[in-house]
Amino acid sequence: MAIHIRLIKNNIKSSSSYGKYFAKTVSQGEVSLNDMVRETLMARGYDRSAVVAVITDLEHALKVKLSDGYTVVIPGIGRFSLRVESEGVDNPKTFSLRHHITRIVCKFLPSSRRQADHSLLYNFGDGVKAVWQSGFKP
Repeated sequence: MAIHIRLIKNNIKSSSSYGKYFAKTVSQGEVSLNDMVRETLMARGYDRSAVVAVITDLEHALKVKLSDGYTVVIPGIGRFSLRVESEGVDNPKTFSLRHHITRIVCKFLPSSRRQADHSLLYNFGDGVKAVWQSGFKP
């Protein structure tokens, strides 16, 4: 398991880190529901229709519970919750849900555990190494 890394220069002149280089992950593409189903089938030998049904039902249940205002916690995966983004107003009495809410986003906090040094180790990052993106090395 490895993620691919490339260096990106900060070109924002007003930033205190202007001109410095930072590591950035490079996506290796997207994985579809069918890809995930195939992976699950190979790993566990479940029936394809059962895996598709469970994932589809989970998506529906997430939408329902999130839209009801709940935070959904899935052990080993993480926490999902909806948050609003809005424009600021000077007077609370002038705030309008219709005009000042700009969007509703789903926030995800991956599962983690505290290590001996008190830092967090995220489950999805456990055991993953970083490698240079092919064809790129400073």
